[in-house]
Order: sequence, then structure tokens, then C-alpha cells
Amino acid sequence: MFSRNTHQTVHLICLLLAAFLMPVSVWILSVVSIVMSANWLLGGEYRRKINILRSRPGIMILLALFAMYLVWLLNTTDFHEAPAELRLKLPLLFFPVVAGSTERTDRSLLRMVMLSFIAGCLFATFAGFAALAGLMPGEIRSSRELALFVPSIRLSILLCFATFSSLWLIFSDGGEERQAGTVGRLYKVMLAAAAAAMSYFLFRLLSVTGLVIFVLLLFLTGIFLITAGRRVRLGIIFLAAAAAATAALTILSLSAWNRLHNPADPSVNGKRQLTLSGRAYTHYPEETLMENGYLVWVNVCEEELRQGWNRRSLKAYDGADAAGNELRVTLVRYITAKGMPKDSAAVATLSYSDIFNIEQGYANPLYARKGSPMARAYEIAWEIDRAAGGANPSGHSLTQRPEFYRAAAGIISKHPWTGVGTGDLARAFSDEYASISSPLKPEYRLRAHNQYLTFGVTFGIPGMILAVALLLIPWLMSGGRFSYLFLVFMTVILISMFNDDTFSSFTGAAFFSYFYTLLIVTSAGKGNIHHPRQRKDEC
Repeated sequence: MFSRNTHQTVHLICLLLAAFLMPVSVWILSVVSIVMSANWLLGGEYRRKINILRSRPGIMILLALFAMYLVWLLNTTDFHEAPAELRLKLPLLFFPVVAGSTERTDRSLLRMVMLSFIAGCLFATFAGFAALAGLMPGEIRSSRELALFVPSIRLSILLCFATFSSLWLIFSDGGEERQAGTVGRLYKVMLAAAAAAMSYFLFRLLSVTGLVIFVLLLFLTGIFLITAGRRVRLGIIFLAAAAAATAALTILSLSAWNRLHNPADPSVNGKRQLTLSGRAYTHYPEETLMENGYLVWVNVCEEELRQGWNRRSLKAYDGADAAGNELRVTLVRYITAKGMPKDSAAVATLSYSDIFNIEQGYANPLYARKGSPMARAYEIAWEIDRAAGGANPSGHSLTQRPEFYRAAAGIISKHPWTGVGTGDLARAFSDEYASISSPLKPEYRLRAHNQYLTFGVTFGIPGMILAVALLLIPWLMSGGRFSYLFLVFMTVILISMFNDDTFSSFTGAAFFSYFYTLLIVTSAGKGNIHHPRQRKDEC
């Protein structure tokens, strides 16, 4: 119907759009993926495309990952859920087939795609900043909500790859980016500014997974530059930056922990008998909940709190706050965080902004600092402290993960050889949570949030080993396996899979298969910053 050039142009446009949309819109990304696949089908020349795929064994091995999900349908009993699972895994099929059968493998393609991806990540970054400044609709209640379009953990992973892809574009040899003059310098300055903006936003998101990967990539970059023997001073700078980032995160974590456990005035935790109005305080010594080092459930006079609060707010004391929590509990925690007994005198001292914060569901004045790293660090410390004290971890992203892992391990122990199959994951987890009497509420009884464990649940232990092998072999076979960009990508993927079900979301599966395919096809752009071992392999 159309010429080969037309189909190639549509393919390139879709390829660039897919890269841009990955951190921006799952829905539009899926539409572009469909258009890209339809263009491939309408383009015909299937024998030529199949021959190209056959000439790239790494792509064929990558396709075997999707084939595993098809084969394990034989072990599935829930064929209602199976199609939904396969739909999420479709990027593992069409990106390797469509992008893997392209004839164009020059480095300029890789560069264009990375620039488009970086632009998409910048769009997501500035949209988050705009929402934080009140320039976009929506309420930012925590640092995680700065991720407007995709979950914060996934955005942090994409930002890590985009940030260090910017460095790859800056440092790479040859090509337009080395051209002399104002344009070349401006190009590098803009990329450096983009990397800085995304790095800053990553630290505002304060995703534990993203920050761990970011620090590891700083170390990797430093080691790579030093061992390449070409930018030793720059490598040392990156190692110093990694050490500084590690120190900063350690100090932030310790400060948050100290803030949680060490009150500014320890005497406030002493039990009092009567309020200023002569009413008795109630104490709950069995409750160990703290805010800013102060015990929440000592020196509480709910009679005065109810009267005082209902005079100052239209939201009822015995009702719910904007976050859906008991307002009385939010009020008690908030007053505690301010270092005061819980009585009418404390309510009277609350400012209008304090009243608003409590109505919105902020249990600590610190949480009202939108996008504050300290607020997020304190929240994590609070979650860990509560979990250590035996509190129910439901709804707390970090401390409920051991329950996810326990459920996954239980399923694997019951199905060690063949797993539960492609479509039975939801049922298997539901049954296992019930079997182990998990304290998690039903809405928080989620999957493993660990791709390696999810492999084990789906395929069994032998299948898990096979899946990991299929994931690694294309990289090990590639002539560009020691290139900087490929090493960055594999570090991002392999580390993120410890804390994310990568293939259980369309975006995660698309990110993996899209860039993996592109890096295999272009061999990560020969001629860029090389490692000495790569030069040896290419001889």
C-alpha cells in the first residue's frame, strides 16, 4: 500500500514517540505500540524481516521470555486472568519483533531515541515541579505524588536511566555532539542541565529503589571512566559524588530516625493528671506510637479535644479527614508532634494553617511540607519503627514488602518445579495470604514486588533460573556488552527487579524490551566511550 520509505518513516516516528511517552502516558504508549505493530504488519516483506531477526540471536533469545509465558499457559487453570497477564507482557513480544527486525542500526538512531526519552523524562519532571508549585490541578500530599503519570518507583527508575544516558551523550566520542563551537557547547550544557534537573527531582521523589540505583550508577560511572584510562580525574569526581550522595542519604536517614525518637522536651512525655480546665487526662501506656519523639497516647483529654475542635472546624471530630483517616487520630498525632498535651488549650493554639493541615489528613506538620525529602525520610523511619513494634504494615510501601516476600516464598515452596502458571498468580497470592493469616488488609495483599520471586511463583525454580538466563544471555552475547550505556541499562534493570514486578506492568515491560532491543540492535553504539575489554571483543 505504501512504499518502504513511508513505512520506515512511520516506524521511526513511533520509535521516538514510544521513548518520549514511556514516563508520560501508559495509555498513549500502548496506542503508539499498536500503530507501530500495525505499520510493521502492513509493511510486508516478512521473509526479509524474519531473516534479519534470525541474524540477531540476541533478539531471538529475548523473545523466548515471552514464549515462556505462552508455554506456562499449559500450567494455568484461571483462563479469565491469563489474557490480562499476557496483555501486560505484550511489549516483550512486539518490541523485539518490530524494532529488532529493522535494518537501521546506526548510532544516530540510538542517539535520537535517547534524546526523545530524556525529553519525556524532563516533561514528567517539570510537570511534577509545576504541580508542586500549584500550577497544575491536583493536590501533592507527599513526595511520591510528584510522579504524576506513572508510579513513583517506576518514574525513579526511568529517571536514573535518562540521567546517565545524558552523561553518555555528553561523553561519547564522535558524532555531532563533539562539533566545535557554540552549538556543540550549548548541546552539552543543555544535557548537563537536564541531568541535574532529573537528579534533583529524583531526590525530591525519594524513592528508595531509585536512590539506590542512582548511587550505584555514580559508582559505576566513576569506575568505568577510571578503568577506561581516559578520564581518570572525572572518574574520581564521580566516585566522590557517589560517596557524597551516600553520606547525604545516611545523614538524612539518621536525622529522621533521631527526630522520631528524641523529643526536644522529654518532660512532655510525663503523665499529667488534670488539664488547665480541671478535666482528667487519659493515658494509654500500652501504645508506643510516637511523633517527633513524643508519645501520642499520653495526656489525652478527648472531651476537650472534641469540643475545641468542633468549634474551629466544619469537619467533625468523630468524622474522617480528607485522606479518609479518623480525624480524631490525625488531630491527636498532630498536636503530639507539636509537643503539647492533647486538650482544648492545644487546639486553641493551632493556627489556621494547622487546622487546614489536619483537615487534609497531615498527622505531622512535617508532612505538610510538600515534596520534602525530610518528610519522606521521616515517613519511612516511622513505618519501620511501627513495624518493629508489631503494628500492622498495611498501606506502608516499605514495611509491607516482607509480607509480599513471605507469600511469594510460600507459593514457591508449594509449587517448586512448575510454578502456578501464567494466569494463576492473583489466585495463588490470594490463597497464600489467607493460608498464612497475613495481617495485611485485603486491599494491600499484593504480588511479590520482586521480579525474581515472581518468576519463581510463575515458572517454578527451574523456570526462574531459565528466565534469568534468558534475560542475561542477550547482553552477554552482544558486542557492546561493555559499553557504558549497556552497562547502565543492565544495572538499572537487574537492581530494580529486586524491588519491582517489572513485567507486571505495561510500562515496566515496555522499558525493558524497548531499550534492550535497541541496545542489541545498535550494539550500544560502537564508537562511544569504550571500555578496553570492548575494544578487544570488537577486534
